[in-house]
Amino acid sequence: MKRRIPLSLKLSLSFAVVILLSVALVYFLTARSITQRFDEYRQKNRELFGLSLASQLGWYYQEFGNWVGVYNLLYREATIRIGDELYTGRVLVVGGRFSLANEEGRIFLTTESGEFGRELSAGELAAGIPIDVDGERAGTLILGEAGPDLDPRESEFLDSAKQSALIGGGIAIVLALILSVFLILQILSPLKKLTRVTERVAHGDLPNPVRLRSRDEFGQLGDSFDQMVENLRRSERLRQMMTADIAHEIRTPVTIIQGTLEALLDGVYEPNDETIAPVYEETLHLGRLIDDLRDLALAEAGELRLEKEPVDLEGLVRQVTEAAISAPEEAPDLRIEAEQDVPPVSGDPKRLRQVLANLLSNALRHTPSDGMIRILIRRVGDAIELTFSDTGPGIRPEDMPHLFERFYRGDPARNRGGGTGLGLAIVKQWVEAHGGTIGVENVPGSGARFTVRLPLA
Repeated sequence: MKRRIPLSLKLSLSFAVVILLSVALVYFLTARSITQRFDEYRQKNRELFGLSLASQLGWYYQEFGNWVGVYNLLYREATIRIGDELYTGRVLVVGGRFSLANEEGRIFLTTESGEFGRELSAGELAAGIPIDVDGERAGTLILGEAGPDLDPRESEFLDSAKQSALIGGGIAIVLALILSVFLILQILSPLKKLTRVTERVAHGDLPNPVRLRSRDEFGQLGDSFDQMVENLRRSERLRQMMTADIAHEIRTPVTIIQGTLEALLDGVYEPNDETIAPVYEETLHLGRLIDDLRDLALAEAGELRLEKEPVDLEGLVRQVTEAAISAPEEAPDLRIEAEQDVPPVSGDPKRLRQVLANLLSNALRHTPSDGMIRILIRRVGDAIELTFSDTGPGIRPEDMPHLFERFYRGDPARNRGGGTGLGLAIVKQWVEAHGGTIGVENVPGSGARFTVRLPLA
């Protein structure tokens, strides 16, 4: 079995790696940017130094008419003490490296070794800073290249800037780690709660709703999980109810058959048509129950075979109503209203007859004898709509969502009327197998109304 790595460890390592790489990249780019900007600053200062020095040199030449003594402009005497000895020398009063050439292009003053007396090339003359006096070039100033070595003050400035960037990166790492820990806890808290509840569901325990407070995807997941648990709880209740209902439906005819057969074997009853008929009726009831359950299972599995043909719904409705009402004087008022020239639908006559019979039986069972049942047949677009309306008590709102479930009965004391308790569930499956739809609603003051739509042939 592979060892499981906790998600908290994975997230912690991921956050740590991302934070370190991000801070390292930011520090690298910051240090590089500081160095580049400082080099640009040095280059700008070098250019300003050259222009300033060229201006001073131009003033000197204009003032004295030659370069004699310019050395004294750029250097001054200085005295330094080393121990007990005093040393006197000349110090350059301007900063930077440069070379000064006369009007002929020959260097006569320089801070670079080996440059004195060298004659400038045409390219160097063009690149140098000209010293113009009265419109004529009196000399050329050549600035030395800025070397890679920095003076102590520049080095100290750069080190200080990089150190500040490094300290800022360290602070950012600490804050990011603290924030990542907080985020990980926020992420794992609902996930751990869902994990614990899921384990309980896996062991057959249906817990109370999780009710996560998150307003993100975890909150949506929690709501979906709560809905799933509620559906499982309801499915379990329905399964238990269905099992009890099936057992009851089977137990009643089996008890009658068993009792009658025992009476026949014991000689209590004579084996004649009167005593055997109830046994036969109960076997038919069992057969209908078994057939209904089998057909429902086939329909839900999508394996129900339909022998479709064009079916005249109006004629089929009239056949079903004539067969369903054996005593018209005791039945409610039944009205069939159909539009003229209603086209046929494509369906299995046997299954559609069962749909109509179940709907009519349901309406008859809940409509008083002085009430009315109205069946309306009309065309709506590319479908035929059948409406079964009655003047019974209607359907309770809490029963409406479960009306087409197998063996569901909102009123436990409701008389089964000798049926299998699967009528409306079969109706729904058969209608949907034909590509149609069925709906139910209460009509204020007028009972319930079932609406079936079937596609045209």
